[in-house]
Amino acid sequence: MLSFIDDSAGKDAGGRVQVKRFHVRRRSGKMFGPFEEGVIVKMLEDGQLLGNEDVSPDSEAWSAIGTVPVFAAAIQRLMEGPAKAVPLAATPGAPAPETTGATDPANPQASMERLRQLYEGRMAAVSVVDRSAADAKWKKRLPAIIAAGVAVVVLGTGASFEVSRYGAFGRNKFFPARVSAGSAEAKLVEEARKGLLADTYASYKDARKKSAQVLAKNEYPEVRALWCQSVAYLQRRYADGERSDLTACGKHMESIELLGEKNVEVIKTTAGIALTQRRAAEVQARLQDAASREDNQGDLELSFLLAESYAQQKDIPNAVATLTKLLEKDAKSAKAHHALGNLYQAQGKADEAAKAYAEALAADPQHAASAVELAAVELLVRKSNIEQGAQAVESALKLQDALGPAERARALGLKGMALFQQFKPKEAETELKEALKANPDSEFIKAQLAQVLRSQRDYDGALPLYASLAKEDKDNLEFVDGHITALVMTGKMQDALTAVEAASKSFPNEARIAYLYGRIEDALDKPTEAEGHFKRANAADAKLVDAGLYLGRLYLRQHRNADARGLLEAAAQQAPEHAGVHAGLGELALAENNSLLAQQEFDRAVQLDPNLADAHLGLSRVALLNGDATRAETEANRALELDPHLLKDGRLQRGLVLWRLHRLDEAAAELEKAKAEDPRSITTPITLGAVLLEKGDLAGAESNLGLALRNEPSNHEALYYLGLVRAKRAEYTQALDSMKTAVDRAPKRPDYHYAYGVILRDAKKLPDAVEQWKVAVELEPNYADAHEALGHAHLERAQFDDAISSFEAALKADPQRTRVMGAIGDVLFNAARWDDAVRRYQAALKADPKLTYVYYKVARAFTEQAQYAKAIDWYKKATSVEPDNAQSFYYLGFAYKERNKRKDAITAFKEYLVKKPDAADKKDIEDEIYDLEH
Repeated sequence: MLSFIDDSAGKDAGGRVQVKRFHVRRRSGKMFGPFEEGVIVKMLEDGQLLGNEDVSPDSEAWSAIGTVPVFAAAIQRLMEGPAKAVPLAATPGAPAPETTGATDPANPQASMERLRQLYEGRMAAVSVVDRSAADAKWKKRLPAIIAAGVAVVVLGTGASFEVSRYGAFGRNKFFPARVSAGSAEAKLVEEARKGLLADTYASYKDARKKSAQVLAKNEYPEVRALWCQSVAYLQRRYADGERSDLTACGKHMESIELLGEKNVEVIKTTAGIALTQRRAAEVQARLQDAASREDNQGDLELSFLLAESYAQQKDIPNAVATLTKLLEKDAKSAKAHHALGNLYQAQGKADEAAKAYAEALAADPQHAASAVELAAVELLVRKSNIEQGAQAVESALKLQDALGPAERARALGLKGMALFQQFKPKEAETELKEALKANPDSEFIKAQLAQVLRSQRDYDGALPLYASLAKEDKDNLEFVDGHITALVMTGKMQDALTAVEAASKSFPNEARIAYLYGRIEDALDKPTEAEGHFKRANAADAKLVDAGLYLGRLYLRQHRNADARGLLEAAAQQAPEHAGVHAGLGELALAENNSLLAQQEFDRAVQLDPNLADAHLGLSRVALLNGDATRAETEANRALELDPHLLKDGRLQRGLVLWRLHRLDEAAAELEKAKAEDPRSITTPITLGAVLLEKGDLAGAESNLGLALRNEPSNHEALYYLGLVRAKRAEYTQALDSMKTAVDRAPKRPDYHYAYGVILRDAKKLPDAVEQWKVAVELEPNYADAHEALGHAHLERAQFDDAISSFEAALKADPQRTRVMGAIGDVLFNAARWDDAVRRYQAALKADPKLTYVYYKVARAFTEQAQYAKAIDWYKKATSVEPDNAQSFYYLGFAYKERNKRKDAITAFKEYLVKKPDAADKKDIEDEIYDLEH
């Protein structure tokens, strides 16, 4: 049976051929051997080995028995072949005779003895099959077959792990690959670790590069962890990392974590990735636990990550304490000094921050980030010497080669900030946009650019920046305030309302948020809610001037002038150089009909803030009151350009100006927009109704005025214009009712009395009309329209002296009203004061050559004085400028007749009949023509 033993012995006795021997290790850990391959194969066949053991040629490197081809083939044959009987164990220690001849294969006892002699007890007892028990063969081999099946299952399961992160039989978990100490790779790893502690852009890149060189040769979990840490630093500090690298780190974490949950490299890598994603809270506890363990006390990088997690969570005391303890271990750490400087800067401690940055530069002159932050201390903390800060920035930018993308971006951002503080917003905007390109994730750069854009009222540009900042840092009041303000100023009121509601919950007692809440409610035409929020803001912070200012302006719109005055005057005492306060005082002056004081206040407001929309709107109102419609338009346009969404009554004012300029279509369009933006306004539909009335759109006018009256039935202005609409339709009874109600409700309005008088005159009630016009001029002595109307009324009633007095009063009130000079001539003409009439007519023509209607009147005056030659000259002028005036030809014919110019007279009379073919005196004129012809 064991004849192969003789072969082995023969070879030993002869030329000593090299054979393979293997140690065997059972699953229990027991080891025996070594055995030659054939012996192990026989043991498998006889059931002494189950196939789940490990083998090793040197008892050091072990592998599964199935990984050796010879043994794998034997196991396969056993699985496929017929079952064998379970072998019977031979009696251990049985004596056997020595022999030099061949071993008899039929003698199992001799074979066992020979095996024992060769291996001299180095193997476990081997049983020999008793093949004489053929009837029990099947039953005896059955356990071996079952054992072989189990072995195959175990081997298959172990091998199946090869495609997982654990490797076959969990070798990656239990025996992870490690860099050999003293090797070239180990030196690269050590240099990479030092690069993380050097804390410069170049050192982090070098760490990434060297760890990648080691990984190019083989995958080592600890080295992969180091590579991921450098990738995270480059992204977090310098915005110079490929997103794909961070993604790869996420995937590699599965294999890195096989080092163990408590492994310090696993913890540092996890922390580095989390800090890059601003998720410090998720890893802080693990960092604290790792830092507290004795075996990690020398790991400086672990302390840096712990301090950074504290800083990111705004736990400044613990961050400072961690870094201070770290400096006790390494006083020359530029990384630690720089991190301390950042913490001091965040606390506004300029001197401590500058000292820390200076010590970082002393420890490492190439630590460019510290040079940048020294400039930041001057510009962001001290703020006292902008020029010095700008010079510090330029010094930092000279270290171009040492600056990382994020450091360069921050330096450019600081340069932009310096330019902004030097009142160069456009240049600042350019630098900050360039900085944002270099580091799109920088909170500092986004905040500075948003501030610069906001100062230039570019709220559309500032909005996405503030939205991003507020989302990233919901506890930052400046960012939340900026976001809400940008939403308000871009007209996104519902979004603003949602944002301010959330902010009110986060900052329940913050005056600024309450103030913004009031602004939004005010813009949404909720005055009661707005008033409540403004009062809450005042109560929370009495120094918040804007809250009192806007509450006062709200009261002005509600005609609560006394309440408004108290708030505005208090604001003026608190902030005498506040442009908005001066604009509010200007509005108060307008409400009190003091246009001169209003002009002064609005001018002062614009002087303090040229971009204050409310001040420009106020100047437009004053200009319109003063009759300067051109300037009124300019100021209204500027106001709407500065604040197209939040400016109260801005479009209404521009509509009023366009109406005054008689650009009725533009005025109507602007007022329609105003009505759409503020559907609750009473003034807008009234003004639109007035414009449509002047356009002749009586239906549209009446519709808008009716809308206003439905909202406010007693509104005198709406009643006034409705009276004018009805008078235009000759509906005098309804017109008089509307106008009388308007006059009753606003008896001090001279324009209402004048319009009432006009309707009375048209309704043939001249005496009543005269009484209304007299009231108008009593209320407004310089009311030229009323004086002129009175003059015509007196003329019609032949009250010549009163007529002349009224016309002269009208001319005094409005010297440009030259037609009144002609009207005075008419009075003198009707009074038969021919010479005076001619002089007045001629003076009127001299003042205004367009008054050509007086040619006829002058000619008539000369005719009445029998000065026919002069009359003929003036009639000719009259017929040339008014060729359709038949009366000029009529009197010209008689003037020629008196001068005995028969042909000219005939021509004039015939022209008269052509112009007036159905004249009542047609027969008489035809007789005149006949007499002149014959």
